[in-house]
Amino acid sequence: MREPNRTSIVNKLQDRAVPAPDPMAWEDICRDATWQGRWVALDDCAYNEAGEATAGLVVDYDDNLAELCARLSADRRKRCSIVFCPPAESAA
Repeated sequence: MREPNRTSIVNKLQDRAVPAPDPMAWEDICRDATWQGRWVALDDCAYNEAGEATAGLVVDYDDNLAELCARLSADRRKRCSIVFCPPAESAA
């Protein structure tokens, strides 16, 4: 059975009038089991000289890249960086 469609984390927080969380460092994101082994959409990113996201606000995540992109598109989120958070055993 498929999970029901999710809305982004930020949209849920806005619905409850809770302030948006602060951007997180990529190392902290990789340590959180919630996102390990999943595609993560980051907004308000900081980048290193190689163009890799080094920090950002996690706005959504999914095991399935296509479903994540579909939700981001439906939410009209056009400026997100989408990165894969490695599983715990390979997290660096």
